[in-house]
Amino acid sequence: MGRVTGSAIDALPQGLDDNLGWLLGQACQAHGSVLEDAVSEVPHGLRGFQALCGAVRGSARNQAQLGKQLGIDRTVMVYLVDDLVSAGLVERTVDPGDRRNKLVLGTEAGRKLLDKTKEAILAAEAEVLAPLTEKDQDRFREMLRAVVAHNLRSAT
Repeated sequence: MGRVTGSAIDALPQGLDDNLGWLLGQACQAHGSVLEDAVSEVPHGLRGFQALCGAVRGSARNQAQLGKQLGIDRTVMVYLVDDLVSAGLVERTVDPGDRRNKLVLGTEAGRKLLDKTKEAILAAEAEVLAPLTEKDQDRFREMLRAVVAHNLRSAT
């Protein structure tokens, strides 16, 4: 598998080297630590970046749906979006299809910061995925998308 050498794998703690939960946790921890700088300009860091991405890309119909996609409690989501609005990165607008509903849309400043942050994230992720060849990195992402898509379908 890519550039991972036998000695690097041998350095893993015995008994945990085949434990999916531990391996995923370690990968998530490494990912989170390298992303801190990459998302430092976005209010609420990684969660703020994910919300900004959803607002710019229109992945959810409203704030409640966006919170559900991200696994963020409604009350926390309100504060997160408030801070993104205050920073001029997103705006709340009335949904023309349902005036009771507020859409969360990315602003031009939000789009620019999203693009800049995505570049920094890709560089940081390259550090985490460095033991894998570029082909294996692409395949790893494909496999993660398949696992997540399957589990999202199962949850609905």
